[in-house]
Amino acid sequence: MKFAVIGDPISHSLSPVMHNTNFKVLGLNDTYEALHIPVQDFDNIKEIITEKNLSGFNVTIPHKERIIPFLDDIDEQAKAVGAVNTVKIEGNKWIGYNTDGLGYVKGLKQVYPDLSNAYILILGAGGASKGIATALSQCVQPKLTIANRTMSRFDNWKLDINAITLQQAEQYLDEFDIIINTTSAGLDNNKESVIRLDQLSPNTLVSDIIYIPYKTSFLQQAEEKGNPIYNGLDMFVYQGAESFKIWTGKDAEIKEMKLAVLNQLKGE
Repeated sequence: MKFAVIGDPISHSLSPVMHNTNFKVLGLNDTYEALHIPVQDFDNIKEIITEKNLSGFNVTIPHKERIIPFLDDIDEQAKAVGAVNTVKIEGNKWIGYNTDGLGYVKGLKQVYPDLSNAYILILGAGGASKGIATALSQCVQPKLTIANRTMSRFDNWKLDINAITLQQAEQYLDEFDIIINTTSAGLDNNKESVIRLDQLSPNTLVSDIIYIPYKTSFLQQAEEKGNPIYNGLDMFVYQGAESFKIWTGKDAEIKEMKLAVLNQLKGE
């Protein structure tokens, strides 16, 4: 079977390395490639994918919402988030899923086992935030708190959450067990930090869904204060493993997938 990831740009994607490693370890002849599909060409997505004879594909920025009108069906998680990162092709039928939030939560449980009782603050109210919040709300008992610069971003949220400003988040920082940054602050080695960490409690786990760079400025600041930190690498690996299971019904070799990505990040 043939698979791919579509995006614009896409040359930086580590998905092909991760998935092709998984195929090799499992003894499969499947292939996975990165397909650059510019926004202006997206109306031809059906023809492009059909020509490639794919059995499924991943969707990354900026196409996660753009793909939805082209789907024949969409699962509840993706519907709740309003974004799709995985498409399964069955015959001529395209079915959309979102494995990002589930991928993040699966990884988080490895480093924070008592997740169900955690008081969690999520920074940002975009698609990534909504995906993670949707997945967390299914396994965390305390109500989630989401902080964003502009409160109007919450207008289309259907989740039962505490919505606050970033300024309020800074004031009440010591009330949370886990803080998750889902904003783009820190991407591409940007030194911008989404909030000040002055009120941070010593044992609070500080997380960022970015994994390139491996430690964002946000995580570096938390680490300097002595806090445990957690980046987005596991989210990337687990969302990929969930996509693979949707396409094939098989479990992925997660350790090998993560090692392949780490080696690529180190330039090995």
